[in-house]
Amino acid sequence: MEPDETVSKMFDRFSTIVNGLKLFGETIPEDKLVRKLLYSLPESWDGKRTAIIEAKNLKTLKLDELVGSLLTHEIMKQGREEEKKKEEKRVEKLEVEKKKKM
Repeated sequence: MEPDETVSKMFDRFSTIVNGLKLFGETIPEDKLVRKLLYSLPESWDGKRTAIIEAKNLKTLKLDELVGSLLTHEIMKQGREEEKKKEEKRVEKLEVEKKKKM
């Protein structure tokens, strides 16, 4: 996964590679695909990766379940970042108003 890449784009690239291998007759078991996808995540996803590994049986975890979990995490992460930015802007605005009053 590239640094600023979304889960969807990463999964699209992953699927393209897997489909290309299938065209050449290479079949890869789903549990191996799950592991490959998990370990292709950047360091910033270490917590989520660890949580999935500890909570799920990787031999039975379906690829679409993994991607769904990653997408959910990404959406939640984006929401927290947006809230943080809103709070920073609010604080900046209050500081500007405070300086104007002085």
